[in-house]
Order: sequence, then structure tokens, then C-alpha cells
Amino acid sequence: MQQNTFGVIFYLRKYKTTSNGKTPIYARITVNGKRSDIATKRTIEENNWNAKKGMAKGSRQEITLLNNYLEKFRSGIVESYQILLLQKKLITADLIKDKFLGKDQQDFTIRKLIDYHNEQEKDNLEWGTMKNYYTTQKYILQFLKDKQGTANKFLSELNYKFITDLEIYLRQVEDKNGVFAMFAK
Repeated sequence: MQQNTFGVIFYLRKYKTTSNGKTPIYARITVNGKRSDIATKRTIEENNWNAKKGMAKGSRQEITLLNNYLEKFRSGIVESYQILLLQKKLITADLIKDKFLGKDQQDFTIRKLIDYHNEQEKDNLEWGTMKNYYTTQKYILQFLKDKQGTANKFLSELNYKFITDLEIYLRQVEDKNGVFAMFAK
């Protein structure tokens, strides 16, 4: 297995200094000499930044909170690197960035899974069976809207509580005729 050089530093993007005199802080991920940058969504005045340490200097509460935030940010990047390492995936700075930002999971949603299934099976299954799948899809999407407050979920977010909450919801849903739609008692 090839060894990777890996590092994370924080730096200021001085050319993006705002009108209030604060400069945005960026994280730079470096793997085997290739780098990728991520905005931390935090700013600081240049005179409060220690460039050698890659952190804010001082002990005021706002500085301490900023340094704690940056350390958690760094930990998340390192964790993303370790996950890719354990999965024996090719590791690049961009892949670590995507893993950290969750972009590697964008296509793995419940909505896309259901759509994919229905598209693949529509020519293989009888209309009555597909009608049942479409009905199930309707109820799952309604559950997401009504009980989860969202239109979609990543598959990685599905857990035992989600499944049992969905089951309870399906047992309580009534169709237009007052008949329990999914499960009879």
C-alpha cells in the first residue's frame, strides 16, 4: 500500500479582506503535494492571527472559541482522511474535502434510491406491483415531509428510529375512504 503524505493547515486569504478589516480563514488539505482549500466560514483581523501556528493568538473568549472551532474543523478533516484510509480508497486532497463536506454522499438519498428502483423495475414488473411501489413511494415522501421536516434523507441517516417512526406513521395513515392504507390492524 502506498503511503500518503497528509497535512492540514489554516491560513488567511488576505486578498479577500472585507470592508470591516476581517480576513477569511481557510483550511488547506495537502496530500502528496497536491492541495485543496476549504473555507471555514470564519474571519479574523490579521493582527490576531499567528501564521506559524495557523491559529488565532490571544486568550479572549472569542479567540478561544475560534481556536476550538478550528480544532474541531481539523478533526473532521483528519477523520475523513482516516475513513478513506480504512476503506482502502485512493486518497487525494479533493476526495478528503468531498468526504468532509459530505459531497461523496450526495447521490445516496432515499428519494434517488426509490426513483432508481422504480425506473429499473417498471419494465420487469406487472402494473399492479409497480402501483404498490408508487404508493409506497408516495407514503415515504409524505412521511419525510410531515414527520421529518425534509424532502429527502441521505441513506446514511436512516437508522432504527427512522424505520420504527416510518412504521408507526404507515400504520396511522388513512386513505381518502378512511381505510388504513398500508397495514390493516
